[in-house]
Amino acid sequence: MDYIINGGNKLDGELSVYGSKNCALAILGATVLTNEEIIVTNCPQIIDVDNMLSLLKSIGKKVWRLGDVVGVSGEVTTTNVMQDVATLIRGSVLVLGSMVAKYGQIKLAMPGGCAIGTRPIDIHLDGLSAMGVCVKTQSDCVECYGYPKATTFRLQFASVGATQNLICASVFSKGKTVLKNCAFEPEIVAMQKLLVKMGAKITGIGSSTVVIEGVSRLHSATVKVIPDRIVTATYLSAVVCAGGKLTVTECNPKHLQCFVNLLRCRFPLKIEGKKIILAVENRAKSFGHVVTAPYPKFPTDMQSLLLSMSCCASGKTVIAERLFENRLTHNANQLNKMGADVSVVGNVATVKGSKLHGANVVAGDLRGGAGLVIAGLFASGVTTVGNVQQINRGYVDLAGNLNAVGAKIITKN
Repeated sequence: MDYIINGGNKLDGELSVYGSKNCALAILGATVLTNEEIIVTNCPQIIDVDNMLSLLKSIGKKVWRLGDVVGVSGEVTTTNVMQDVATLIRGSVLVLGSMVAKYGQIKLAMPGGCAIGTRPIDIHLDGLSAMGVCVKTQSDCVECYGYPKATTFRLQFASVGATQNLICASVFSKGKTVLKNCAFEPEIVAMQKLLVKMGAKITGIGSSTVVIEGVSRLHSATVKVIPDRIVTATYLSAVVCAGGKLTVTECNPKHLQCFVNLLRCRFPLKIEGKKIILAVENRAKSFGHVVTAPYPKFPTDMQSLLLSMSCCASGKTVIAERLFENRLTHNANQLNKMGADVSVVGNVATVKGSKLHGANVVAGDLRGGAGLVIAGLFASGVTTVGNVQQINRGYVDLAGNLNAVGAKIITKN
């Protein structure tokens, strides 16, 4: 599937943000911890969530969906997560901690997802080993045996997925588990709040040190998925590249403060509760020197968006990618096909703003694909973005939403 983008059309109007992919996946992974029903509202209708629901069904969970409301209940009937479902989605790893906590075992085929780097799960496994779980790794799968025991563990890096898994792994351990150097992205906070609603005892929510006191069981709960901050940033990036005025509603500006501050220094930007209003009349001069880092600093998931915005700006921008080693290279090559001036040395991209023209480019990963789309809004002529299935993993009809505010994008199968 391709997006065919006619560039040069300014945006004007209002777009509403839907539920966060990363939040939904973490919450769905945690549903394994109880047989009782967990109802998830504002759950985005995207490919990655569909694949996670398929994974849950494959291990025996009962799943229903009505629009953006999902229900998950029932007993797991197998602790073997097969390759055909696990490799569809990186989020499959998020059942690791829950399965070990409730069932004391799991065999998990190595997860799939975006090709943006090695993305090892060593921190997940080191944490489980520190909790007394027997971990065996093979080239294509990992096996874990034994129930986690309370301990104190410091993550060598503030990994989002490892933090989520180790918190879930700890909820039934007798005594207190102390996890240090945790990630505390909004999606992690949302998952922790759900676990507390289910009966878990967790303190330090929203901080780098989390203490979990084990309980005997968890029960049913209802949770609303938080707004997707990456989608919010994508819409804002689109108007930066295309020009015009856009109101983004149903978002949480506090969740992307670093990104908002970057734009606020360059364009008229207003925040009104759950709304961000951004007006762009002229090109930005440059975005300076930006380094990706764990929350609340500049997110790696917004790096591809910044790369495209930098190509559409005037002046020089330097972007250092500190989290995923392959994330800069693919989009840099694709943008250069459009007339961009991007050079990459190691994990640092130097961008000199230039005029872009239409070209045939390919989405190599989810966020990179979105970055190419917004670059196409700025480029003169026609840009074709191929492999948009990658984009659909995390966006609900990105082309249709942008068209609703003035873009001209045709979807071609």
